[in-house]
Amino acid sequence: MRVRIKLVPPEDGERAIQLITYCFPEFNEARERVRELVDRYLVQDAILGCYNESGILDAMLFIVPFDIYIYGSPLGMGGIAVASSMPEGRHGGKMAELLRSSLQVMKDRKQFVSMLGPFSYEFYRKYGWELSFERLNYTIPVDHLSKFKKKVGSIRPFRDNDLEIMDAIYSEYARRHNCCAVRDKFLWTEFVLDDPYFRSYPRYTYLWTDNDNNPQGYIVYTIKRDRMTIHEMIYLNQEAKEGLLWFIFAHQSQVESVYWSTSSDERLYLDLANPRVRMELSPGMMFRVVDVKNALLSRNYDKDIEAKFSISISDPDAEWNNKGFTIEVRGGEIDIKECDTAEVFCSIQTFSQVFTGYVTPEEALSHNKLTGDIGAIKEMNKIFYKSYTFNNNSF
Repeated sequence: MRVRIKLVPPEDGERAIQLITYCFPEFNEARERVRELVDRYLVQDAILGCYNESGILDAMLFIVPFDIYIYGSPLGMGGIAVASSMPEGRHGGKMAELLRSSLQVMKDRKQFVSMLGPFSYEFYRKYGWELSFERLNYTIPVDHLSKFKKKVGSIRPFRDNDLEIMDAIYSEYARRHNCCAVRDKFLWTEFVLDDPYFRSYPRYTYLWTDNDNNPQGYIVYTIKRDRMTIHEMIYLNQEAKEGLLWFIFAHQSQVESVYWSTSSDERLYLDLANPRVRMELSPGMMFRVVDVKNALLSRNYDKDIEAKFSISISDPDAEWNNKGFTIEVRGGEIDIKECDTAEVFCSIQTFSQVFTGYVTPEEALSHNKLTGDIGAIKEMNKIFYKSYTFNNNSF
């Protein structure tokens, strides 16, 4: 059966909605909201479709345009989302063709890296994406926060003119966590301050300021039955953190527990009088370097780092990556040349983990995910150093 891969035109919007609501039945409860987002992404040519021999859209995926922070600087990213196919066309390789085609689309659009939330790690790993995120999930009885019964600073509800203030707080945090999204007004209002799809329970947002009226933190949360769910809590210092914890504890007559899914470097338990709370580390999103050379050219490098090594990357779905590179970093600049022989060898999956700092080259070596000269691997460690990865924006 012959299929055709192309960008989905606006006239196929209803068919796109049909695919989404069939594959993700929960979206039937938010059909109008789905329609708004489909219309938005159709205009942006952000939906890639697979058409059968009759010209019917049988499968599709979104390539949502983002910028994310990598070692403090923005980098174009294509967010793969809503991968959908009708049951009569499944297991025929259509999604594989869409994923392979998406790589060229993203490369052409200067989206040199990609992220997705997998239904199956094994499936997407076959096409170059790899686990590069984890989340630490806290469930805390609200009484465990009684240590913070004394109010610190001031806290008030969010106002429309606070968005720039909150973005400044968030951006300072995001630059320290690889893969956090660079947010515009649309991301803030439609995906952070409110649920993008299901809005039966409102999100509340409060801004914390110190005694000199300097904004230093904020919290976005919902309350459902006897539990508070924190969707995002960002603070710039310990005082702000304790002020926000006081605010949470102030709900002790209203909720019994607090749930917070956050970055794995959030060691909240160190602040608790009784640290015996439920903590679960769960695997998160997957990441892929779409264009190795341009991704490396687009990120920042510390001016005091000097490193040189050669690496051969295996990437059968992206021929522009499937080769050797000699990489030299000096004075904050990088020089990349293609080479025939290399000192280090790995797959695009492993290189993607290393690129984000989720796994260091030495860690990859210890897990047999990377091989080669030890000296060259130590050189790699100088520029691909450990970083906590995090992304709190759905797409």
